[in-house]
Amino acid sequence: MIQPNSPRVVVLTALPLEYEAVRVHLTNLESSEHETGTRIEEGSLPGTPWRVAIAELGEGNTNAAALTERINSWLKPAALFFVGVAGGLKNGVELGDVVVATKIYAYQGGKQDPTQFLARPNAWDASHRLEQAARHALRSDEWTSHIRSQRPPRPPAVHLKPIASGDVVLNSAGSALSAQLHHTYNDAVAIEMESAGFARAAHLADQLQALTIRGISDKADGLKHTADAGGSQPRAAAHAAAAAITVITALTPSASASSAYPAASSAEVGTARTPHNGGKQPTADGSGPQWEPMADAVEVSWRRTGHNSPFGTSAAALEIHLVPVPSGSRIEVRRLAQLGDQLIRTGREDGFFTLSELLDTAADDQHALVTTAGGQGTTGLAVLRTGQRSAWQPLPHDDMGAVLDPVELPQQITRLLALLLRLPLPDPLSVALGIGIDPATMVSEDTMSRLPRSTAQFPMRHDLLRVHPDESLTMKELNAKSDSVAEELAARLLACFRTPRRSF
Repeated sequence: MIQPNSPRVVVLTALPLEYEAVRVHLTNLESSEHETGTRIEEGSLPGTPWRVAIAELGEGNTNAAALTERINSWLKPAALFFVGVAGGLKNGVELGDVVVATKIYAYQGGKQDPTQFLARPNAWDASHRLEQAARHALRSDEWTSHIRSQRPPRPPAVHLKPIASGDVVLNSAGSALSAQLHHTYNDAVAIEMESAGFARAAHLADQLQALTIRGISDKADGLKHTADAGGSQPRAAAHAAAAAITVITALTPSASASSAYPAASSAEVGTARTPHNGGKQPTADGSGPQWEPMADAVEVSWRRTGHNSPFGTSAAALEIHLVPVPSGSRIEVRRLAQLGDQLIRTGREDGFFTLSELLDTAADDQHALVTTAGGQGTTGLAVLRTGQRSAWQPLPHDDMGAVLDPVELPQQITRLLALLLRLPLPDPLSVALGIGIDPATMVSEDTMSRLPRSTAQFPMRHDLLRVHPDESLTMKELNAKSDSVAEELAARLLACFRTPRRSF
């Protein structure tokens, strides 16, 4: 159901993989349908006051123009983004890089006379406010912490340059179109098929704030199929989505957006703020989650007991476990046998596992398990017969060890909770939540902006860091207030981490 009294931005995409790359960053998603049939999902962006609506429009500038106008009239967002993949046109713009369009060229306009094609292009500049926000938010590599796929070997470069948009898929460096782009639109560094329609509709919408952000998935050089087969499209989509989420995070609603959050207009995007500032997302009733003390201890099945891990622990990983309360019901063994493929599908749709990663699966009469292959299982999902749901993922790290970033930690926990809540399982009435770091000996409290580091301080502590649950939470509360739950779990974990040499 659309919430008209919330500050809102809209992210438009053309392809399913682009849509999913944005979707995984949002929580508490709800679906809505326009009277003409256009559908969106809208959710919270953790750590911000924004509601973010996402839509998949299909390919082409005609679709983009018509549906941009419709969605803008329907939702009246403060800002509109088009996010997806594109082909690179310049040397130095590499696969996985991100292009923030400072200008959009509609390159197909022109006149063909008997001897030559005479270009008559349209062009639209990006919103100055959003372009400035992008320059500010993407200036350092800190934005890459939002990437929800396998981290690239090098931080993707960000290019603030023009983009060419038309209704032709370019896959040749020697074609007439390639020569036309080089001659007439020489400053364009990427080509795609939707932003001309998007920009035209935004221009006609009376100063609607609009910005295109694209990840480079091929070089428009005849090798598109090879690049796509190597997983370049989902990687590029994930990088573009991470950049867009960073820019949105850097925006604040204007002062006219009161505590009641009146519906934002196109002029109601305020000034930029520093990303990852740990801002709180207010809950629906203004209160935090209702934790219930438990009279009896709940048994959490951690990734390992003692120092012998069946899953491997080469890198420090954050692990979260949701244990049903009360215990007693069991998942059927035949259901466990079916869960492996579903865990893979959900993990990949969420960006938790990349499409190119090799995965190991296992299922027996006690659990179903999926982990990354070749990495000693440092990223994984598991469902136990008891109904416990578990996820673990490496902490950010460099050659000096792992980093526990107090600002980033609640966001990572929020993403893991959202993934666990999406697993195809019946919900118990309540859950207890266990959280830990394993191993914890080479973990230091620091900020990701310092990576890679030249110095680090490690507290003297045991190998295992675990916060055992002594309270439960209803699934209704967890779904409605997952951001607040993540902040509380982060606070408990950090308090435990800051107390060395204790038993956990």
